[in-house]
Amino acid sequence: MAAELTLYEVMYILDPELSDEQLQDAINTVHQYVTSIGGEVESDELFARRRLAYQINRHTEGIYRVMYFRGTGAVVDELRREFTLMESVIREMVVVANPDAMFTPTEEAKQADEAEAAPEIQDAEPSGGTEAQTVPAAAASAEEEPGEEPEEEPEEEPESAE
Repeated sequence: MAAELTLYEVMYILDPELSDEQLQDAINTVHQYVTSIGGEVESDELFARRRLAYQINRHTEGIYRVMYFRGTGAVVDELRREFTLMESVIREMVVVANPDAMFTPTEEAKQADEAEAAPEIQDAEPSGGTEAQTVPAAAASAEEEPGEEPEEEPEEEPESAE
């Protein structure tokens, strides 16, 4: 009996000094590796090109990408190992995805991603401050369960002076 494949979310940060060709090669390498070890890539989107909160291996900024794939725990372990071997990947995080909180890029992010992929538009530099409207589960902090409303404390009525 085949194991049921779980939906995972991966946020990985690529070296911003990579050329467009090297960047696309790194993305294709990740996709090919996931499929070769038994996973199924559902999507891989540009999140943003951002400044890092702290310096990592002499890098102060990076290209954030969000990938969703289906696989087993063994696929996740192998993917993490592969990320450590890839010099183009600065940092990665793999979590079980919440289908209700999946990242959907804005139109600006889609245009920036298309501009990165199109080698004939090398002169047009995408603006680095593209902000996504939705935060992926890997980057989001813990939130309340859907359907639960925070309890409000009853307001005390001021006593009237008579």
